[in-house]
Amino acid sequence: MSPRSTASYAVALSLALSCSVPESPRPPAAATVTATASASPGETPTPSPAPAIAAVPGADAARRSPGAGVPFVGHLLIADRRNGRIVEIDAAGNETWVFPKKGDSLPPHYGPWDDAFYTPDRSEIIANAEDDQVVIAIDVATAQLRWHAGVPGVRERGAAGFNTPDDAVPALDGTIHVADIRNCRIVHLGAAGAYLGAVGDGVCRHDPPRSFASPNGAFPTADGGLVVTEINGSWVDWLRPDGTLDAAVHTPAAYPSDAMAYPDGSVLLTDYSKPGQVIRMTREGKVVWRYRPSGAAALDHPSIALPLAEDRVAVCDDYGGRVLIVDPNTDEVVREYTSVGGVHLDLPDGLSYRPD
Repeated sequence: MSPRSTASYAVALSLALSCSVPESPRPPAAATVTATASASPGETPTPSPAPAIAAVPGADAARRSPGAGVPFVGHLLIADRRNGRIVEIDAAGNETWVFPKKGDSLPPHYGPWDDAFYTPDRSEIIANAEDDQVVIAIDVATAQLRWHAGVPGVRERGAAGFNTPDDAVPALDGTIHVADIRNCRIVHLGAAGAYLGAVGDGVCRHDPPRSFASPNGAFPTADGGLVVTEINGSWVDWLRPDGTLDAAVHTPAAYPSDAMAYPDGSVLLTDYSKPGQVIRMTREGKVVWRYRPSGAAALDHPSIALPLAEDRVAVCDDYGGRVLIVDPNTDEVVREYTSVGGVHLDLPDGLSYRPD
C-alpha cells in the first residue's frame, strides 16, 4: 500500500516449493491489551456475538450491526505511516495503545509501517515496512519488538529477505503470508518469523500460482486458502488450501489493493487511485457494492477496506489523512477519524480489527 512499484496455504505446500529453515522457539505468549471500548457520547454499543466462521480478515462481515450511529464495537488498529506509529483506537476515537511507546527508540530501518495486523491470539501485532524491507512482530503487552524478518534497509531475494514486502497477514495457524511485491512472490513465514518457503518463481507475470504480476496482498481465507491481489493487470486470484488456482478475475480497479474474502466468497478491495473507490465483487467478476464518493468527499488513494460488521466497512483513505466507517447499505459515513491522541493522521495506510 502507499506509493508502490510496478493463506493459510498448507505448510507442506510452502515447504515443497522452496527450502525450509527450522523455526526458533517462540517466546511465551504475552497477555493481550485490554482496553474498554466506548461509544460516542450518548451512544451505547451493542455487543456482537462472534461470527460463526474463523476470524480472518473479512470474516467480521458476519457480525451483527453495532446499532444505529455506532461505528463499531471493539478496537481498530491503524498504521499511521508518516507519523511513524501504529495506534489503536476505540469507537470514540480514544487512543488505547500505541507503538512505539513514548520515549522508546528503534534501530534504523525498522519502519515506518504501512500495514499492521493482530495475530489470532492477539498477543502480537505483525507489521511490515515496505520501504525498509522488514517484517516485525510487536509484543502487545509490552509494546516491544519480538522478532524481525528480512534485512533492514536492504533489498534481498530468496530466504534472506524481501524487496518491498506488503501486508504481512497472519493466518489462523499463526503463520504469516507476505506479498513480496518486487520479487513477485508470496513468502510464508513461521509464527516466530522463520522463512518457511515462497510461492511464485520470481517472474513478474500473471500465471498464478506459478508466478504473480507484482502481488500486493495475500490474505488468508477461513478454509486455509489465499486471496492474492496483483497490481499489473488488475487481477484477484483465489487459491485453494492446496495452493492450486480456484479462480482469477480482472477487477474494475486501476490499481487493485488488498482483496480479502467475505464469508460468502466475494472479496472486498480498494482502488488505490485518485479518485479512489472500494469494490466488493464476486469470483465471477460481478460488482455487488461500490463506494466511490465524488467532489470534496472523494477518496484519495484508499489502500485497504476492512469489514467490521454486516453494515460497517472501515476505509483507509491514505492521502485524505482519514479513516472512514461506512455503512455499505446506504453509503452513509457513520464516523470519520482524522486524528488520534491529538495527532492528525498522516498517510494512514493499514487497518486491523479486534471486536473485544
